[in-house]
Amino acid sequence: MSEMTKRRASSPTEPQSSHLEEARAAAKRGRFGAVAHGIYQDDRKLQWVLLAFMVFCYLPLLGISWRLLLWGDPLNLTFNSMFEHLMHGRFDVDPQIVGWEGFVRNGRVYAYWGILCALLRFPLWIFHRMNVDITLWSCLVAVCITGMAKVRALLLIRRHSVENPAARWAIGLMLGYILLGGSATGYLKPTIYQEVDFWASAFAAIFVYFALQGLIHRSFADKALRWMALCGGLALLTRVTTGIGLILACVLLQLVLAVQESNAARDGHRPAVLRFGQALVGQRFLIPAGIIAVLIAATGTVNYFRWGNPATFSNFYLYICQKCVGDWVPMIQKFGMFNLLRIPFSLMYFFIPVWVFRGSDSHFFLEGTQQRIFHTVELPPSSFFLTDLLPLCFIVLLLIALWRRSRNSPRTMQAAAIAAGLLAPGALIMMLISIAYRYRMEFYPEFDFLALLGLYLTVSNPANLERFARFRRWLAAALAISIVGSLASLVLYNLGTNGGTEREVTGGIVSYYHQAAAEKYHRLLAHYFTTHPR
Repeated sequence: MSEMTKRRASSPTEPQSSHLEEARAAAKRGRFGAVAHGIYQDDRKLQWVLLAFMVFCYLPLLGISWRLLLWGDPLNLTFNSMFEHLMHGRFDVDPQIVGWEGFVRNGRVYAYWGILCALLRFPLWIFHRMNVDITLWSCLVAVCITGMAKVRALLLIRRHSVENPAARWAIGLMLGYILLGGSATGYLKPTIYQEVDFWASAFAAIFVYFALQGLIHRSFADKALRWMALCGGLALLTRVTTGIGLILACVLLQLVLAVQESNAARDGHRPAVLRFGQALVGQRFLIPAGIIAVLIAATGTVNYFRWGNPATFSNFYLYICQKCVGDWVPMIQKFGMFNLLRIPFSLMYFFIPVWVFRGSDSHFFLEGTQQRIFHTVELPPSSFFLTDLLPLCFIVLLLIALWRRSRNSPRTMQAAAIAAGLLAPGALIMMLISIAYRYRMEFYPEFDFLALLGLYLTVSNPANLERFARFRRWLAAALAISIVGSLASLVLYNLGTNGGTEREVTGGIVSYYHQAAAEKYHRLLAHYFTTHPR
């Protein structure tokens, strides 16, 4: 047979084999899509997959931060020392470990961080490995707990959403933000400063989950109230500002519930005040109040043995590094640790960070205000409008939805009580004598609660869902901005030294980070590729 004849004979089979391969590939894609769809629709399977995603995503980011820090700093063993001393009935720490972050009182050195992160070192004490630094792993566990609490809240909302492509789109956008935006990725730096914030945020996320559960189910179960009280008390043992917000939210919610339940049980024989009092002393509210009281007492005991006063959480008059970062005492005496005058500048710091730019006179914008009422204003600059634009959009949708419905309904009053309490951490931070990038985490309990509530009102109401559908492309862009902004902020957070701007930034802000990146690069080269003497 000639060559041409062979080609003619073989040509009909080539398209057939090509079509067969395409069919097989399509079948594989179909099977993969079916499996992925099945996992996405199954709450339990989806949670396991997302937990694995968090571990494999957040661990490398924490590891990169760890490498950039090149930390062999003993400060990371502060909680190890704190636990060892607690086991001997003492509340001080080793001065060689805490270093300049310590406070000297009556010949002993104390740290101001809450003791909960120290209690997490209990397994190390059991296995006699108190010299092991587990800061990175503790941060990873806390971040994953936070993420899973938010995922569970999102899945709760999904179960109560309407069957609609727009609703699925909205839930998918929020899931993307929970996994990759805001507090999930923007703060992944394994230091003990950040570890405390991560664990406080974990308790806040669990608190928000039970708060949403009660609102969505139109009833707060006794179990939910107890969990919320426990989260508030544990947060107080971790970070006081977060703890105050959660406890305040829990107390306000219980007062509102007591009023509503006493009004529902009204009769002509008992006055309203008596009914309210009887509701408060019932088991439903006494047990959460008891949980909060026990944990407040534990916190007060720690404070008493540290500072001599159960209501004192730190005393910067006793700060070891009083002169290292500037003397705190004159500013504390003049303006106090908290002052309302600081709120306007703090709002600009957290939302519109123009404070970091220099004017024609080579001074920072509002530099005089910074130096007059703030001890330190730390880098990096960032804005919630960049890192958390998507939840802010859902908060706007929440406000629109509430404007069109009764504002005196029981659920609205309950939500208002919770939101009022969760506002406290951010308000306290904005009045504080110093502001820092990591303090932004105090705003997330409020943001998460309002954004998830806005999402619920959107996907459970066809009219609200139509409004969302008109802007869903813009909200998709908001998600992209949130993710990119969070990762960019993390890069700046890792590159900088977190010092006050007046001391660290001698030129422009771009020049500062260019130089910081070069220094980090050369430090890494010197650390990993320079031959060290044995």
